[in-house]
Amino acid sequence: MRRGKRRRGHRSQRFLPPFLGHKRRPWPVYLLDLDNTLYDANRHCFPLMHRHIHGYLMARLALNEGEAAALRHSYWRRYGTTLAGLQRHHPEIDPREFLQAIHPPELAASVPGNVQLQNWLSQLDGPAYIFTNSIADHAERVLLRLGIAQQIQGIFDMLALGLRGKPASSAYRKVLQKLRVPAWRCHFFDDSSHNLRPARLLGMKTTWVHRTLRRKGQLRSLPPPSCSGFRSRHQR
Repeated sequence: MRRGKRRRGHRSQRFLPPFLGHKRRPWPVYLLDLDNTLYDANRHCFPLMHRHIHGYLMARLALNEGEAAALRHSYWRRYGTTLAGLQRHHPEIDPREFLQAIHPPELAASVPGNVQLQNWLSQLDGPAYIFTNSIADHAERVLLRLGIAQQIQGIFDMLALGLRGKPASSAYRKVLQKLRVPAWRCHFFDDSSHNLRPARLLGMKTTWVHRTLRRKGQLRSLPPPSCSGFRSRHQR
């Protein structure tokens, strides 16, 4: 297949848009976290997801609900994701089974549409990708609910990155490898400052989508990065 030709198949396997390989202009590449960056996951997703995580841990590890909640929080704090802790301490658990179990279709059911976010994406001067610690099926459902599925070129999920997620530096390097672009061409948006640090160390520009921005409607409160004078105090 010739370079620059749009790939068919699942969105998580389509990484290179036609214009990205154009040598006359170094197009910027925008990497966007999904949950709590493009929408308020604390309201529309995480409460139900946490119940599914607790139920899975209770069933597989013979824990009560309090123990399951404590283990989830401990692994998240220590390793960045619950899955990373399970991979380290519970090799008997199938990571793919776990990811599918905690991302059922109803998880995205209450995510509202966001016209302002659609407009923000339309002003970007380069392709936008999702870089998430969830799975592509969940990301697709959220993007459809937000009304921005057609504006996203591809999805980098846990399965596409070999079950290594943020903030593991290998996940960021895998993204760059699949995109075939240097880190300095990437602008990464995430709600977690811990996830931004590895990106900065690799040479990416970063923007922290903090709570204030989320209250105002996530990225819609930011001018497009291509605008002159765009300077977020969280950008590095």
